[in-house]
Amino acid sequence: MTLVLALLSTSALAAEPSPETSGTVWITLRPHPSLPLKSPRIQAGGKEAIAAGEAFRVEGLASGQVAITASAEGYQPVERKVLVPPGGQASVFLPLERIPGPGTVKGRLLWEQGNEGTKVPVADIEVQLGGQVVARSDADGYFVVPEAGPGPVTLKLAGTGVRPQEEVVVVPSHGEASVEVILQKGSEVRAWIRGRVRSTQGRPVLATLRVEEARLRARTRATGDFEFRLPAGRYHVTFEARGYVPQTKVVDVGAGDQALFYVDLSPLEN
Repeated sequence: MTLVLALLSTSALAAEPSPETSGTVWITLRPHPSLPLKSPRIQAGGKEAIAAGEAFRVEGLASGQVAITASAEGYQPVERKVLVPPGGQASVFLPLERIPGPGTVKGRLLWEQGNEGTKVPVADIEVQLGGQVVARSDADGYFVVPEAGPGPVTLKLAGTGVRPQEEVVVVPSHGEASVEVILQKGSEVRAWIRGRVRSTQGRPVLATLRVEEARLRARTRATGDFEFRLPAGRYHVTFEARGYVPQTKVVDVGAGDQALFYVDLSPLEN
């Protein structure tokens, strides 16, 4: 009987894990907030980890430095080492980095108008990236480049009536960059508006001219002659002189045109 008990005791001791190979490692992963953790694979000491709540566990590890590897869909593989005490436990926290990929650029194109510098949207401007047209600004000046970067990218902007320019934007991986660009107007080919203001009796009149659309105010010479330049468009030109009835002319001019007309002002009735 004594021999049998001794054999049983020896068998029980052999079944127990050795202190050198009974360590446990707990691994916690921290994924990116915008990319859920999917298909994670974790190993420690060459053994696959099993899920244990919000963490992962690997048992039966030898004591000492243990290599841990982790990967998941959309993330870069990560490696760490952790010291496992004999028969004890160790824990490690692994932040995951997304695989670098393109982000999005959302922007708006504007230019300044008038003396007050009012910003107005600019439509139909090409947005180029890498020599390719990737977007156009809409009626409100907005554009979207769906895939750009990551990192600094150079957008080239070009269109009718604007000076070509470049804008450097830093785009986060899988993220969004916003930009507002103030465009510079290109060199405009303007139109000439020339003429003479006279009285109905044919005498020169010293008059004041107002062009509301262009915020322009000018005076004729003593001879009644006037001239000024404006961008192409339609304008209402008002002529005023002391003792005369004001008169407004509507003029349409194209780029490079010359509009020539005479204005005869009638005296005010007493």
